[in-house]
Amino acid sequence: MKIIESVTYTPQPISRGYTDQILRVDLTSPTVSTSSLSPNYKTKYTGGRGYALKLIWDETSENTHYDSPDNILVMASGPLGNEPRFPGSGKFIVGTISPLTDTFIDSNVGGHFGPLLKSAGFDALAVSGISQEDVVLIVDADQGQIRIVEAPTFGDQIDNGALSYGEALLKHFNSGKLSEDVAAVTNGIGASNTRYGILNSLFYDSRRKRMRSKQAGRGGTGTVMRHKGLRAVIVRSGLHKVGGNNPADEKGVKRAGASLKKVIAQVDPKQFRLRSWGTPILDRVYGQIPHSPGEQLPVRPAS
Repeated sequence: MKIIESVTYTPQPISRGYTDQILRVDLTSPTVSTSSLSPNYKTKYTGGRGYALKLIWDETSENTHYDSPDNILVMASGPLGNEPRFPGSGKFIVGTISPLTDTFIDSNVGGHFGPLLKSAGFDALAVSGISQEDVVLIVDADQGQIRIVEAPTFGDQIDNGALSYGEALLKHFNSGKLSEDVAAVTNGIGASNTRYGILNSLFYDSRRKRMRSKQAGRGGTGTVMRHKGLRAVIVRSGLHKVGGNNPADEKGVKRAGASLKKVIAQVDPKQFRLRSWGTPILDRVYGQIPHSPGEQLPVRPAS
């Protein structure tokens, strides 16, 4: 892969669930930089949604639209990101100015990308600018390098699909192998042709021995990513995961996580069944609630 920009760095250790570091990428320049956050930042803007909202509030204006160079695409996780002893801690937030609403939108998505970005030393990734060519951002904590490279091509049949492209890209990057230590977010050709394009989070499931994916489906985040010329972001980190967040009360985290897992195991099969069906089941659930978004209100016939 042809390198456009490259910087070396040392991953910042995680303390109490945070690194207090943001990775910033300007695709117009193109440049890569990091910024440190004040200690009180995380107490005022807790979690991935808080970080995304604050960054976009501070660095955009009323004249910023989804296709503006100063629009920011933020990917961020909170203090439980990269904490495998808690269920759902693979989640991270994608925030931006939406093509659909022309205002802030956030969408949460699972997988390994958020935890790996955290262990690679960053609480958040903030991407601005627009590249003149399709590029891939690589955050490689194992080598201590962050690179912007020309997006490789594998033929139209693979390149046009977000999942097929992501899997080919991960194998290409990792010497033909898939690994739990490497994950990616991608978009496909659909994001070029609609304002509600999704962002895909791809990761290798070692238990199932196959690639899996999750989606950030709200607000057109994939459309923004595609418009910026960013085909994918890859992150690799082999740093320790269990206990890697260095919580203030490790025994308390372990105890609370085990308790929550027990509640979910007991309650979920009787209610939403999210473990079996995933979030698509919510459409059926909402459809059973009168006057919910999943059910249209009856129209009274004209007299």
